Amino acid sequence: MKHRCNINFVIALTIFLNIIANYDLAQSDDNSMPTKTYTIVSMRDLSMKALTKNLSDYSVSELKSLPVNIRKEYKIVVSSDISKEDLKATMKHIVVQETKNNPDIDEIVVFAYDREEDSKGAYTFGKMEWCPNGNWDGVTPGIASSNDRSSYKYLFHIKDKVGNISNANVPTKEEFRIYDSFEKALWADPNAAEEIVKQTVARKFGISVEKIDRICIKVLTYKMQ
Repeated sequence: MKHRCNINFVIALTIFLNIIANYDLAQSDDNSMPTKTYTIVSMRDLSMKALTKNLSDYSVSELKSLPVNIRKEYKIVVSSDISKEDLKATMKHIVVQETKNNPDIDEIVVFAYDREEDSKGAYTFGKMEWCPNGNWDGVTPGIASSNDRSSYKYLFHIKDKVGNISNANVPTKEEFRIYDSFEKALWADPNAAEEIVKQTVARKFGISVEKIDRICIKVLTYKMQ
């Protein structure tokens, strides 16, 4: 696909945000209840064998006898006015509920979004990993077999705009609609020239190509803040 609008700007901003991102750990025995509603929009099974050494160091019989590390990925949509603490409580609640339904789940990752339309891409509000000592890939065959969760922690990465949404440059519903239409048109024909797609979308909404560019930058910046 052709480069999208101001892609160099977006890449530079992404790198900067990744550098300044802060993670925090919390113990896994917190049964906080969410005060905001949420929706699970997708669940993916990421299960694999629980290893303690390189895959190539195992014999075929050893690999067959290893327990499976059951991993689950959840993508959720939350209210845009949710606080950081409520988002953390919501993510913890998912772990509590899902492991209650299936105690054999060994690791969980949750990605949070404020719009379902964005849930196929990078998280817009936050990410949480539930795993041994906050270390994804930390499940050993012993942990997978025993379901011992005493070492488990929550690893959070919550975006700065969460709880401060009024201070963020939030796109309007119309700007989101235009951006979504542009994205949909791009993916519908990956070989189409970006400028041609912009012109088509601009005519559809009765706006200029320059305004499409400004809207794309505004929405992408908001999503990555």
